[in-house]
Amino acid sequence: MNWIFFRYIVVAFSAALVFAMPDPGWARSQRTAESDSARHTNQGVRFARDKQYERAIAEFTKAIEEEPNDPKNYENRALVYTLTGRPNQALSDLAKLIALRPKDADAYASKGQIEVEQGKLDPAIEDLSRAIELDSKNTNARRYRAYAYLQKNQWNKAIEEYSKVIERSPDDVGAYERRGYAYRNLGKYEAAIADFTKVIQARPKDAEAYRGRGLTYRLMQNYAKAADDFRNVLRFKPNDADAQSRLKYAEAKLHPLPPIPTTPIPYRVAEEAARKARAARKAQMQRSTTPSPLPARSR
Repeated sequence: MNWIFFRYIVVAFSAALVFAMPDPGWARSQRTAESDSARHTNQGVRFARDKQYERAIAEFTKAIEEEPNDPKNYENRALVYTLTGRPNQALSDLAKLIALRPKDADAYASKGQIEVEQGKLDPAIEDLSRAIELDSKNTNARRYRAYAYLQKNQWNKAIEEYSKVIERSPDDVGAYERRGYAYRNLGKYEAAIADFTKVIQARPKDAEAYRGRGLTYRLMQNYAKAADDFRNVLRFKPNDADAQSRLKYAEAKLHPLPPIPTTPIPYRVAEEAARKARAARKAQMQRSTTPSPLPARSR
């Protein structure tokens, strides 16, 4: 994935760290096997909160074995799988969770997020769209769907989604940056400049925001402002070869070298000049070999 645009995306699971707990009265009202399931769930949540993830997975697995139709244990185990970098296992558990809770917008959103990160854009868009259908206020699902559209170069759809994200979350800096990228690819340079500037105002030391705006100014042939932005990139990343190269290009456009004066000589003129030069040398040689007349004798 494009690292510039993925850097703000944060998996909702890892940000929330909210695990599903059993209903306090549920275990007491159910048979023994279900009570054991609740006990394993509680123990798994404690291990997960203490970041003892392997022990948490083991407890959630035992809870599932005791009660395979209890969705919260698939939800909890999917969360731990996500936190420990096992997306395929997480997707499997989320699919089971959706089968048990088919109207769970967050489950669809979580599944779509993982699919986006794996580059599975079409199934991701399908799952994220379902999440939005179930919950139109699910900003995280919109954010990920916008990013999927961006990766597919569907600039107008990405702009539409990011605009809705910004409407609900005006401080979402990443949404402004990625929308700016989409605007630039559509040739809407002024709108792109406005979005990149918004990012710079929020993050004045964000080298990538300066780079994004500088590239846009370059496309507008505003080389002075482009050069300023590339200099700012180098303030924060002094060894950035890309910024160095782009700054050099912008400065060359601002201060072009004077052309080297050349007066090409037509071929026939050059040949005539050479012929005359050869004739002159020949005549000079002949004069040098002809003896000078003796001086007149005085009488």
